[in-house]
Amino acid sequence: MAQSNDSYSIVIFSGTKTSEPYRLSLKKGVIKLFIGFSVVFSMVLAAFSFQYYLMWDQLEDVTSLRTENKTQKVQIQGFSNTIEDLKNQVVRLVEFDRKLRVMTDIGPPKSNTSAFGVGGSDEQQISSYAALAPLEVIHRDLELLQSHVVQQDKSFQELEEVVHDRQSLWASTPSIWPTSGWLTSSFGKRISPFSGRLANHNGIDIAARPGTPIIAPASGVVTYSKFNGGFGRFLKLNHGYGVVTHYGHLSKVDVKVGQKVKRGDVIAYVGNTGLSTGPHLHYEVSVNKVPINPMTYILN
Repeated sequence: MAQSNDSYSIVIFSGTKTSEPYRLSLKKGVIKLFIGFSVVFSMVLAAFSFQYYLMWDQLEDVTSLRTENKTQKVQIQGFSNTIEDLKNQVVRLVEFDRKLRVMTDIGPPKSNTSAFGVGGSDEQQISSYAALAPLEVIHRDLELLQSHVVQQDKSFQELEEVVHDRQSLWASTPSIWPTSGWLTSSFGKRISPFSGRLANHNGIDIAARPGTPIIAPASGVVTYSKFNGGFGRFLKLNHGYGVVTHYGHLSKVDVKVGQKVKRGDVIAYVGNTGLSTGPHLHYEVSVNKVPINPMTYILN
């Protein structure tokens, strides 16, 4: 290479003695520009390579995020489907609650147990949900579910208490014939067979053969078992709720004071003790110490 004041000359020999060398003359400015361009190009290439590496790394992150996002969408959809199933179950429970209350003649629940979707038009509900993100919808539905479950639990507890109380009342209500036989004297005013005068008859008389079993017409507790003047051998059962049943003219008693009995248990036997014109059972029902016609309670 030969150098002048403002240029450089590059001589290229062909390698043979006969051929003349090739001479290339370059100005200093061109060479400097070339060198500068080369440096800038190398820097740009290095920066591009570095950015490409970063973008590739970010692309892998984006791909990973997309995969994770798809997985989350599937999970969110699964949660949404589960919540919809739970909501439908709550709606069925509310309907079941309503039917039970109709069947048992129990009033509406004290707490609000309205089903999902009640209140506002469908368009209003759709627009209110459309403004929420999927996770916000799930969170909102979960809060609603929790609220409805708590209310429904209170309603079922109320139902259970009322039904249990009514079951206890039913078990304590004298509702069957206390013995087999035939009705010889009804409840109310009648001519007394002993005085011949009009008198109140506070029960009914059931004629039967001596020794015919007498059964408890309801669950109760024996509170009295003694010989009681005109009623002869006499027995009382307290059934709770102010209900007491009385049994007179018995030949034999099979229970003791304080003993608990159930509907259908044998408690005594038909007799002819006391003032009686023949073997029969004198049967009374009183509510809060007021005599009630026993036929009102006999269902069989």
